[in-house]
Amino acid sequence: MTLPIIDAHVHIWDRSRDETFIAEQQFPSLTGKQFLPDDLAPVLAETGAESAVLVHGPATVKHALHCLDLCREHALLRAVVGWVDLRDPDCAAQLAEQAADPAFRGVRFTPLLDADPEGYLRGAGATRICAALQGQGGLVEVLAPPPLFDAVAALARAHPDLPVVLAHFGLPDGDPASFAGWRRAIARLTRLPNVHVKVSGLPLIGDPACDGPMTTRHLGALLELFGAARLLYASNWPVATALATPRVWRDLLDDSLAALGASEADRGALYAGNAARLY
Repeated sequence: MTLPIIDAHVHIWDRSRDETFIAEQQFPSLTGKQFLPDDLAPVLAETGAESAVLVHGPATVKHALHCLDLCREHALLRAVVGWVDLRDPDCAAQLAEQAADPAFRGVRFTPLLDADPEGYLRGAGATRICAALQGQGGLVEVLAPPPLFDAVAALARAHPDLPVVLAHFGLPDGDPASFAGWRRAIARLTRLPNVHVKVSGLPLIGDPACDGPMTTRHLGALLELFGAARLLYASNWPVATALATPRVWRDLLDDSLAALGASEADRGALYAGNAARLY
């Protein structure tokens, strides 16, 4: 049986818009490149995905509104996760402008771009936006590493009807020596049933002898801790192209799921069912 697939995390980078793409600082090989909807179509076809969730790239409201425009224009984009400036007293108005669009599903919090990441997540702006999203049936995504998991947990606990999606495995560093610490940290989030995790963004190195075990190790922990019903497949295109290809990531996941004995139902939930429900 061929599983339908939804890619829960992609970006669009349009150089003609004179925007700054933060990922270039981490991955200089991406400097100057652009990635448009027409470039995404063959990527989805190669990975078997029927649609994708478009997540803002540059952390600006202007770019988030552009993403909503793109979603209306391209059928392969099923929903948008936008952005608001939590430090702006007018952040609720920024949210309202995006939420008026039927393609809008939620907001991504970007604490690592703030001078005080913990204060960003624990501040009045985050609480205000989470409450508004919970009230309108939206969701919040958080790009946060283990030291910020307690702040993520506080938001999820205070808004139990708000899906909280932790991006990219919770940003582990991939070092086997750090795995136990990452696992202990992310295990604390399992007590909160509204927390989900995107299965993407591991720091691959292009060596199957390392990348395969790393994927299986981290995916196995998430399946044990969260269950497949709270995990979402994503490619993290085009950022991930600095490390591998989306097809390589699909293959790594498929191999790891097989090695871990994942059922067809679990695979279906991870690859499409959970994203269809949330997005």
